[in-house]
Amino acid sequence: MFLVFLGPPGCGKGTQAQYLQNESGFTVISSGNLIRAEIEAQTEFGKQIEESYKTGKLMPGDAVLELVQKVVATEGAKSILFDGFPRTVSQATAFDSYLRSIHREIDAVISFSIEDSIIVDRILGRITCADCKHVFHVRSNPPIVEGVCDNCGGTKLERRADDTEESIRQRLDEYHQKTEPLKEFYKSKGIMVEIDANQAIEMVRQQMQQEIDAISGKSNKEKSIGTYSRC
Repeated sequence: MFLVFLGPPGCGKGTQAQYLQNESGFTVISSGNLIRAEIEAQTEFGKQIEESYKTGKLMPGDAVLELVQKVVATEGAKSILFDGFPRTVSQATAFDSYLRSIHREIDAVISFSIEDSIIVDRILGRITCADCKHVFHVRSNPPIVEGVCDNCGGTKLERRADDTEESIRQRLDEYHQKTEPLKEFYKSKGIMVEIDANQAIEMVRQQMQQEIDAISGKSNKEKSIGTYSRC
């Protein structure tokens, strides 16, 4: 199964992606993590986009698509969750063409809807484990032991350098202008479901899991019918 998580920064899609990775074995491809890895490694691409990334601007679409394709090329036989990718309609169109070339397709897009004011509060309280990148929130989702990562036991929990209010609002503006049109793009394909991300994490998780179970059941039924038809 190939899933896309769509939603503004801070909507909680990263937290839900971690859950699916741990509980259902999904390989999670996060364009944000791929970009940050390039910056940390100071690759040629990382050097080129470092300043733009810190101010919340979208990265060059072709370069990000290439990074994603490299991971799909090695992980494509598994169930993959694309967290925050694609980010523009043109990027989504190019990605669809690539998937068709390897005889795959996106099974469903889950869109997380949330108010901007809640997003600002959430991101300003977000802390990330420097070792495994697990995400917490100082109030709504803190680590069990203060200062210690539940996932790997690391003790370096920190705020991302780009998590400032100015950067957050810049990223939200970019999202509304360039990424939000993807909702209509995927609606027209009949593969999008929407979840109210203003709810508590567990409520969002339950609704998300119900949607995925329904998608998985439908997909398995269609495959069964297709196999039967070919006999």
